[in-house]
Amino acid sequence: MIVAGHLRPGEFLPPQKELAARFGVGASTIREAVQTLIAVGLLQSHPGKGTWVREDAGIGLIHPEAVRSRLGALNARSLAEARSVVEVALSEFAAMRATAADLTRIRAAMTAMRESADDMPAFIRADFEFHLAIADAGHNDLLAQFYHLTRTLFKEVSYELISLPTVQEESIEIQAAVLKAIEEHDPQKARQAAEAHMQYIYRLLEQ
Repeated sequence: MIVAGHLRPGEFLPPQKELAARFGVGASTIREAVQTLIAVGLLQSHPGKGTWVREDAGIGLIHPEAVRSRLGALNARSLAEARSVVEVALSEFAAMRATAADLTRIRAAMTAMRESADDMPAFIRADFEFHLAIADAGHNDLLAQFYHLTRTLFKEVSYELISLPTVQEESIEIQAAVLKAIEEHDPQKARQAAEAHMQYIYRLLEQ
């Protein structure tokens, strides 16, 4: 709601009971979501007054270490879920909004991934650049910062996953499908391809 502009800086959140009904989740889920957004500096709360969107929401957002220190230990599944929400949305937006320059940058990152299959640090850098290029191609600065945050927090897990047998080759092909959908400016196909990529990550985490 904040990213979409339905809740603007200075505006109060609806009652948590109303939010729980709107999103079809329990009250505890809403409380946790609100506390998380307070922790990362998007919301502010005061007893007896309510919870509102900070006037400076999105300015200087978001330093990973500050989030890590506020939220404490985050398990890999939680990080993957957060990354999935943001990455899927940004892939869809990229298919709708990517410019020729954006596509050139994404293709270059894909080429670097293919050429560094035998060099894990180089592969990881290229993989990060690929997804960051897609995030920027979505042309939503707030979501792009959320993506950078989740990906940075997920970095240690990424090293472990990419070191598994055949993961580099498989991930290249899966992510090539994301690139193809963006090139075709097909947001539905981009969403599906990004979701398939995240499902692949979930399977690796289970392993």
